[in-house]
Amino acid sequence: MSKTNPNIEIVRGFIKKFWNDGDFECVAEWLTEDYVDHAYVPGNREGLLNMARILHSAFPDQSSTEENIVAEGDRVVVRLRMTGTHQGNFRGTEATNHPIDVRLYREYRILDGKIAEHWALFDTAALLRQIGAELNEQPACRIDKHKID
Repeated sequence: MSKTNPNIEIVRGFIKKFWNDGDFECVAEWLTEDYVDHAYVPGNREGLLNMARILHSAFPDQSSTEENIVAEGDRVVVRLRMTGTHQGNFRGTEATNHPIDVRLYREYRILDGKIAEHWALFDTAALLRQIGAELNEQPACRIDKHKID
């Protein structure tokens, strides 16, 4: 009988308690003191909490379901399916009550039983389409040639 990787269990527990249950007070329990977030601004606990509050305000019934999870060394990568209902303002789009169903990836680095770093890749374009938001036609990355010279 194989044992479950303890780092996977840490990530599963954090996703359930923080993202799905909306227990934002649990960060002291799950995150290191010097936690770094590479997905949200600012790149620390504050950025993570800001994004979680935005998502929970716009999609109060949101829930992330694990589709796949892998661990190697101190890293855990999880593919999630987030579902919910658009019941609050999100990026300037008022509540539509449309259902959402989007995929996201999260990578965590675990240190001494706590999450030390986080990266995320979220299909924001799919989410915006599902709530009827206007997508900006401008490229995501523009280079200002005057600053290069």
